[in-house]
Amino acid sequence: MNDDIDERAAALRFETRAVTPEDAAAVTAVLLAALDEEASAAASVAEPGRSAWVRSDGALRGPVVVGPGRWVRHGR
Repeated sequence: MNDDIDERAAALRFETRAVTPEDAAAVTAVLLAALDEEASAAASVAEPGRSAWVRSDGALRGPVVVGPGRWVRHGR
């Protein structure tokens, strides 16, 4: 076992009195394997890029131009 596994295993504490060394070793192995699996799954998740909503926001309309005569009411 390497030092990282030894440190994580030492951090576990069993609250029950009737834990055999074999039971403690089995539970420790299962817990450490589950933690390792979760850590590797979290590391493999790709960071999300910009969403389609954000990427397409500029394509909805052109820029608003302000100035004299630009704000004219049409149609009435």
